[in-house]
Amino acid sequence: MVIAIRRLDGRFRGHTIMERDDLAQNLVDVGSAEYVKDFPGHETAAAPPVETAEHKPISARLTRSQLQGIAEERGVEITGTGRGGVVTKADLIAALS
Repeated sequence: MVIAIRRLDGRFRGHTIMERDDLAQNLVDVGSAEYVKDFPGHETAAAPPVETAEHKPISARLTRSQLQGIAEERGVEITGTGRGGVVTKADLIAALS
């Protein structure tokens, strides 16, 4: 992985360069460089979102009982549209999405 750093000394003083992460860390540790937060054309890596009960992805591949379990975890009350007010899989997906 490469990281954007700004050199603080030497012939590249003031220049922003892309450097391998271990070399960049070494240069920052000895005070020869600083990290650059916003470098055009390069994105900062971000950790994936944490999956919690509130943020479990909902898909039609889940079974009705799995969807019912997620609804109970979240405390979502669902009004059934099936025959006699029965909660259908479609009701669960709509309520959880």
